[in-house]
Amino acid sequence: MQRRWKLGGTALALVTWAVSTGATSLLAQNPDQWLNAPVPPSGRQIIPFFEGWYANPDGTYTLSFGYLNRNPDTTADIPLGERNLIEPSKYDGVQPTHFLPSRRRGWFAITVPAAERDQDVWWSLTGRDGQVYRVPGRTSAGAYQLDWNARPHGSLPPLMWFDSERNARQGPEGIRASQALTTSVGRPVTLAVSTRDPSVRDPSDRRFAEPLDVRVIWSTYSGPVGAVTFTRDESMPAPEPAGGRGGPPPPEAIMLDGVAGTARVMATFSVPGEYVMLAQADNWRSPDSSAGDQCCWTNAYQRVIVTP
Repeated sequence: MQRRWKLGGTALALVTWAVSTGATSLLAQNPDQWLNAPVPPSGRQIIPFFEGWYANPDGTYTLSFGYLNRNPDTTADIPLGERNLIEPSKYDGVQPTHFLPSRRRGWFAITVPAAERDQDVWWSLTGRDGQVYRVPGRTSAGAYQLDWNARPHGSLPPLMWFDSERNARQGPEGIRASQALTTSVGRPVTLAVSTRDPSVRDPSDRRFAEPLDVRVIWSTYSGPVGAVTFTRDESMPAPEPAGGRGGPPPPEAIMLDGVAGTARVMATFSVPGEYVMLAQADNWRSPDSSAGDQCCWTNAYQRVIVTP
């Protein structure tokens, strides 16, 4: 995916301005708190990012967004509304409300028609301190143009689908399940999504003598503030630790043998409401694929309605 960085620094500077302005204000009020202070475990900013844009074959444009949760070990929740909104309002509601720690690239995407190419799509997040962080998704920034081409070793975003591979999608915008799952508080529900890696690699390269496994990670994308517990599905045995060291991956992280399969996990909810669960499939075991290179992963979103 073509990406040049010159204009990217401009967008980052806008975000940095908001952070540094808030930090200067707080430092003036509480100077002793900033001298040799350890990083707090929570309460830090959630900052939206614009990852880049794609020109699609049908003439539309896809804008990819991610975020940075500056709390290193703590998830955070910002509900939809004035503190978490997208403008124009017709695109509002697809963004996450549950923010995992650290940097999350290409967490969602918005496709706009050709007639709206020159219109910015803004994502705004407001912290509890009232500081607003905004980022525009725009196609006028040539340095942020991405593409759907295969990487140097052939990597492409995995295909993902819920019902039939005929409906499979790729990339950050991914696919949304047409049917919601239903369960009740404390009653486990099975989350399942299918995936296949369409990448074509050189079998004479010893790194690709065997098909690379596809990884799928389930997480909470949006919904009420409350615990969601994942447990391993019986059909998804835990892989052996590499080299006999370390423990097995968490149940929500699934390695599928070969290039295709269905990733299942059991989810249990502690609070009633409507949730969206995210399954992200990647082939980052390939040396030409990584989140930092904006390739190669696909998102799948499953609604779950939880009753008391």
